[in-house]
Amino acid sequence: MQDKMTSRERVLAMLRREPVDRVPVISGSAMVAEYIKKSGGVFPDYHNDSEMMANAASLMHKDAGVDNIVVPFGMFVESIALGLEVKMGRIDIQPSVKGFFEKPEDVNPDPDKFLADPYVRATLEATELAKERFPDAAITPFLVGPVTLSGYLMGVQKLADLSCKSLHQEEVMDEIIEWFSRALEINKIYARACIEAGADVLYYSDASASPNLLIPDFYYQVGVPAEIELGEFIHKLGCPWELHICGDTTPIIEGMATTGADCLSVEQAVDMAEVVKIAGDVPVVGNVTPLLMIDGTEEQIREETRRGLDGGAKASKLGCGTPSPSSPERLKQWVKAVADWSAEHL
Repeated sequence: MQDKMTSRERVLAMLRREPVDRVPVISGSAMVAEYIKKSGGVFPDYHNDSEMMANAASLMHKDAGVDNIVVPFGMFVESIALGLEVKMGRIDIQPSVKGFFEKPEDVNPDPDKFLADPYVRATLEATELAKERFPDAAITPFLVGPVTLSGYLMGVQKLADLSCKSLHQEEVMDEIIEWFSRALEINKIYARACIEAGADVLYYSDASASPNLLIPDFYYQVGVPAEIELGEFIHKLGCPWELHICGDTTPIIEGMATTGADCLSVEQAVDMAEVVKIAGDVPVVGNVTPLLMIDGTEEQIREETRRGLDGGAKASKLGCGTPSPSSPERLKQWVKAVADWSAEHL
């Protein structure tokens, strides 16, 4: 039997494909309204106040028992730091990117300017605070993947339109590559800064790479090479990384597995056993329905958690982040369900 591990040790062992004392429970986001209020967070200050951010995010670990601590609260930081318009949402709605650039040359990937942005600084400082206060947790910055960031830079609709044309028109592909080049510059600047701040794992959501938005051929030809480039950069800095793509990723899971990501995160839309088989030796994590944390019964939470683990998930995770209205009690029921399964099977 494996000796008892800290949360950090447990998560890192899973990523290294080593034995664990129990299956890790990890989160992809942590903007839980009840935890924000309990920790004294005030909307919208917790998005650019490192103390508020660290205090609220850490309750997922300290109170609910989740193995990682995830900051920031949404997929907007890179965009707002570059000067794009962002709608800040509410305490129960994450911020969303509204603006976009007209051409790639309008994107300014100046490292000093980017890292001086208050939202970037707050994330980096919250990472440092979480690392200092909770050294036994896996500190996990929540970052935007290159496909999604490219879509934010050019506009998501333009990404969808050009992605089809680019497979048949060389000049369109050249433009796409320019946008992706700018996105990757930003990805690398931010990744290095997060690692230097103490990140244990980098979590990339590349939501727009979903087959629901882009055809798989485009993902294989453009998205996969971009994620490989970013992943190699991260690994050279000595940090593991996790890749999440939304929707039913069964048609692209083979490509995701070639990116070098240390684990793949999938939603409840996929059959866990099927994607685990396709992914081969790359750990797959997921795929508990997030809405169960709002109104699920304890039995529903238990059954769905066990279904994912029975299917071969190497960590239990909510399919697409933790909903803001989540109940701390249900989060604890989820963690308990994983511990109970682990006691029976490990």
